[in-house]
Amino acid sequence: MGPRHPLWVLARKAEEESVWLMPDFGFWSWGHLDSKIGPYDQVVEHVRQRDVPWDQKRDKLVWRGKLSFALKLRRTLLEVARGYPWGDVREVEWSNKANFLSMEEHCDYKFIAHVEGRSYSASLKYHQACQSVVVIHKLQYIQHHHYLLVSSGSQQNFVQVERDFSDLPQKMQELLDNPAKAQRIARNSVNVFRERYLTAAADACYWRALLLAWAVASPALTLSAPQNGLRYKSFLLLGDSNMMRFGR
Repeated sequence: MGPRHPLWVLARKAEEESVWLMPDFGFWSWGHLDSKIGPYDQVVEHVRQRDVPWDQKRDKLVWRGKLSFALKLRRTLLEVARGYPWGDVREVEWSNKANFLSMEEHCDYKFIAHVEGRSYSASLKYHQACQSVVVIHKLQYIQHHHYLLVSSGSQQNFVQVERDFSDLPQKMQELLDNPAKAQRIARNSVNVFRERYLTAAADACYWRALLLAWAVASPALTLSAPQNGLRYKSFLLLGDSNMMRFGR
């Protein structure tokens, strides 16, 4: 990829600076009925209706997914979490839906692991709709809202671990030992993502900014296009007989 090949993408690597990030399809809807996800705003509404108080959430780290999408990475998470009382990390068997959890059911847990797949994983925005601590390994792929992720300090809104999950037990124990800090991280995540930057209004704002920036960066056309058509606004004001002239 380079400046001669400008692309709009759902995610990119850090070195792929010539591509343009756009929000992924999940903000519109999800194409697989078995996952029971639907449009993003519908997931958020289901989460709000469920509204599990922090002290009633389970003191466990949850993850559900398909190992084959990133076999080494995801299997490592399973192996590291196995044997710890805080671990609820399982593979989903889609043939019989074994271990399946809906997106809103993830919100029953205080801690949710996010793991990349073949490239990025589209599930992050759904996890950020929960008032739970999202635990994320060092990411290889960047999405349009990842610049808002804060891994430390008073505005921390997720917990970062190594890509091999070697420090996951330590990070989990720190969270369990400091529930006030964990709750603050979870609250920051909801305030930044669900309540602000992943809303429908923010999504529309991003698309407007993307299109405007694209127009500025695009090369100016020196050739004037032939004026063979009619602007749609003008077309709507035509009478029926004149409209039919454009149907030929």
